[in-house]
Amino acid sequence: MKKNKFLLLFLLFSVAIVFAQQKKYVSYTVKKGETLRSIAKEYDLSKRDLKRLNPGVDSKPEPKTIIIVPNKNFGKTVVEIIEVDNDLYTVQPKETLYGISKKFGVTIDELKAANLELENGVKIGMKLVIPNQSSPTDVNDSINYLLHTVIKDDTVYNLTKRYQVTAENLLKLNPILSEGLKLGMLLKIKPKEILEEEEEGDEDDEDYDEIGIFKEQLNFDKELNVVIMLPYQLNKITDSIRDISFGKGTSLLNITTDFHLGAKMAIDSLRQKGLKINVQYLDTENSNYKLQYLVNTINFKSTDVVIGPLFFDKAYWVAKHIKTPVMAPVFSKKQDSLSTNNLIKTSPNLEVYENKLLNYMRDNYNGETIVIVNDEKPENQSKLWRIVNKIKAFDSIQKVVVIKPKDGFIKSEIFSKKLDTLSKNWVFIISDEIVTTAAAVNNLKTYAADVDIRLFALNKGSNFDNIENSFLGKLNFAFPTSETIGIRDRFMMRFNEKYKSTNFAFPTKYAIRGFDVTYDTLIRIASSDSFENGLTAGASSRLSSVFNYDKKIFGSFENTGVVLIQYTKDLEILKLE
Repeated sequence: MKKNKFLLLFLLFSVAIVFAQQKKYVSYTVKKGETLRSIAKEYDLSKRDLKRLNPGVDSKPEPKTIIIVPNKNFGKTVVEIIEVDNDLYTVQPKETLYGISKKFGVTIDELKAANLELENGVKIGMKLVIPNQSSPTDVNDSINYLLHTVIKDDTVYNLTKRYQVTAENLLKLNPILSEGLKLGMLLKIKPKEILEEEEEGDEDDEDYDEIGIFKEQLNFDKELNVVIMLPYQLNKITDSIRDISFGKGTSLLNITTDFHLGAKMAIDSLRQKGLKINVQYLDTENSNYKLQYLVNTINFKSTDVVIGPLFFDKAYWVAKHIKTPVMAPVFSKKQDSLSTNNLIKTSPNLEVYENKLLNYMRDNYNGETIVIVNDEKPENQSKLWRIVNKIKAFDSIQKVVVIKPKDGFIKSEIFSKKLDTLSKNWVFIISDEIVTTAAAVNNLKTYAADVDIRLFALNKGSNFDNIENSFLGKLNFAFPTSETIGIRDRFMMRFNEKYKSTNFAFPTKYAIRGFDVTYDTLIRIASSDSFENGLTAGASSRLSSVFNYDKKIFGSFENTGVVLIQYTKDLEILKLE
């Protein structure tokens, strides 16, 4: 136990480099007096190229217009630190945005919301507003009140719906709201004693009937033996700066630490329920050699489940060499083609998302004109025509047209010709390109007030990162997802409070994923007489993830838990299916 605690502390306080957001394009807010020509010059572009990125935007856009520009920090490493300067914090060398968020107990998203210039990357000497520091709400109020930091796309209406409070009570607790809602503002939501009264009796109310039929039937006499395999890489942690990255813009060390903290919270929560859980943490070092050593030297016969390794191909390798069930904790494009009987894919395959959306469209089609937006990538053409053929099989199909950009540009006149201005239109974006997606949305938003449009996509990927949710709400944007953040807010609120009180920071998506996978896996094992029966006992909804396992005839268990959600004009999130 002491060794595990030392491991956690060592990970938390080790210095790690964070790569600048590896987005080729970022959003930019037009300032007073700026033109497309002056902005293009700033970003070493021609006005024509900038216009292609932002079709429909005037040469002299209004101040506060949000456009897309190249990311100057694309491929560059950025580091930062904080020092106090009259209520602002000055960025200095050798500190990371991640470190700032941990230091002040805010999320990276909250920092970005309070400092819009962070969208273009962090620079040494930058003056940052720390939400908790700049707000008129006293941070000490966290003892007595549930607090919320205002982030991008928050509205008073959204907050009242999310937290089930009235606008009048919000204004009473936060008189500063009379001046309007501002990014970074820290608001009192409701006294904690009221929150506790509302949550009384909620501990076992997991709302499973809303999504599935899984019911907890915990066997408290059962002892669970769990192995968690993560790339802690203690062999490489030194006083020098690390350069290991995972995905885009986040170090492997940070992801591993956050996933570990979420998993640990799940285990602690289940122990508080009365379950007996023995856990062994193994450092894979992100090394094939170390993985082989662990498999050859550790006896997994008494282990109920292995959670990890983090990378799918390594989880697949472990599953092939031991008989114990192995949970692959995060999604990988490789998972469609790799399977073995004891490998459990906790993230749905891409085909599940496609089927979910197309089945909904088929069942609800009522003569709408369907406009499909596709990019110029050769690898997306087979997907395009597969989906087009499925749509053409809808009963009473009226009209299906395909729009493709030319050199990344889609003329507004094309949409005016293809949309039915007197009837209903479904626009389906089949693309993961930032420019194509932005071109489609920028064109569609000009028609949203006068034309009936519903926007669909196979997922809300990184190609939507620079698009305001308010625009998507006006287009009634719908997409399938296995994540339910925004739908189960009362559970997330409670988790956020517990996580922050333990770790002095809000949880990242990897911490939430660590909690969800670990909690759901262990509670299924504890509720059933066999692992297979536990997995197939029905669908469940956790903090952010839906789990509904299905066993393939010649392969592994796969999570098919996907819901279809839609943004409304009021930025509510509705669950359609």
